[in-house]
Amino acid sequence: MFPGPTPLPIVGNALSLPSQKVWIKLAEFAKLYGSIYALRLFGRQIVVLNSPEVARELLEGNSATVYTNRPLPKIIELAGFDKGVVLEHDLGKLRLARKLLHSVLQPKQMPLYREALDYHINTFLRNLSQDPDDFSQHIHHLTAGINIEVSHGYRVKSRDDTYVGKANVFGENFARATLHNGHIVNWLPFLAYLPTFLPGMGWKARARAWRDQYISLAQEGHEMVKDDIAKGTARPSLTLTALEESEPGLYPDETIMFTATQVYAGTSTSSILTSFVLLMVQYPETQKRAQDEIDRAIGPGRLPGLSYRSSLPYVDAIVTEVARLRPPIPILPRLAARDEVYNGCLIEDNAYVMMNFWAMLHDEDRYEDPHAFKPERWLGIEERDANHHPLEIVFGFGRRVCPGRYLAEETLFAAIARVLAVFNISHAEDSKGNPIIPSGDTTNGGITCPVPFTCKIRPRSPAAAELVQRSFEDVA
Repeated sequence: MFPGPTPLPIVGNALSLPSQKVWIKLAEFAKLYGSIYALRLFGRQIVVLNSPEVARELLEGNSATVYTNRPLPKIIELAGFDKGVVLEHDLGKLRLARKLLHSVLQPKQMPLYREALDYHINTFLRNLSQDPDDFSQHIHHLTAGINIEVSHGYRVKSRDDTYVGKANVFGENFARATLHNGHIVNWLPFLAYLPTFLPGMGWKARARAWRDQYISLAQEGHEMVKDDIAKGTARPSLTLTALEESEPGLYPDETIMFTATQVYAGTSTSSILTSFVLLMVQYPETQKRAQDEIDRAIGPGRLPGLSYRSSLPYVDAIVTEVARLRPPIPILPRLAARDEVYNGCLIEDNAYVMMNFWAMLHDEDRYEDPHAFKPERWLGIEERDANHHPLEIVFGFGRRVCPGRYLAEETLFAAIARVLAVFNISHAEDSKGNPIIPSGDTTNGGITCPVPFTCKIRPRSPAAAELVQRSFEDVA
């Protein structure tokens, strides 16, 4: 039997878990019970993995196929969000979908997206210079634009593009649907069959609205690509590849829904970029050190690109440390497909196996002063340790590892390096000139983000402002 807190009858350990930021409580349990322990919620076993070593042994070892699937919460099924690669349960369809994703997102394909990255990041810089107070929206516009181009070959030209707006709504709906402990129907699925008019059934209307919005987004994107094919203007994309190759085993409707889920694939990237802005407000000395490195390595009049990554180790370390300190997905479950014995303890059929990324990346035995922001901890490291380097952990393990991780890394480095090259980020001020200190708190949900905050983003100099405009004109 796994160690863990003693469960109560019926509800198990439900009363011990908070509705907000449950991953922090689970990390506290890890200090008592170790790197793997078990809870029970309404009769279901919950096995929590708090170290990358245990996660890799279970999810990448001989038993990897046992833990390929993710749980399918009832609210996700009702909202229709189970049709994409993120939550697909049919292993045959999942294999075909991931094969398709790998064909367009593997490392050797990354040079094909450099021009798109330049366009979207330079547009992001221009938007920041014109309306810096709306930085959060610009970040979402950046990542949505990149992912829509990769998924559907559609280039976003306007800040108020309607398809981007719909994609962002879908991402928000998905985040709400995956809210940990946020939907009682996930634990009491019989509620799905009760009449809508009963008290407390408002979630059913929300699920229907989410489903309708998702279907509309998917169909619109698919028709967009088919129209471009007919006109001979289709850009390379995931949807174009799916239509041209027509993988047997994926039906047309499934392909439509699968490719649509990729438009929100940048939500984690948005979270990390927003955390970067927050941390630059909180750590001005880190920002200055990175800017000095860029000035020495790049010089004036140019924006840093991916070819300069090896010349900017401190900037690269900032990317790594932001992902470690504020992982966008703090906890993620898998579903056991059968009984399995691990180190003499039974993991039950249908158990939830939870990867607690937050605990892994804040482990005091792994990282000195783990709650502090210290990019310098990553300097001088020649090779990534798979069980230590955050970018080898934060994207997941095994057969469900994030297929877009290479694109995400390139986006993060290029965007962060260019922002640091041309902007200063500092505290906003109130009417009396006093600094407004962000709380630094985090939202609750399947994908987290800093709670809304204000800051001041200004060009570092008139020459930097001119560089932003010129770089935008070069790609527009």
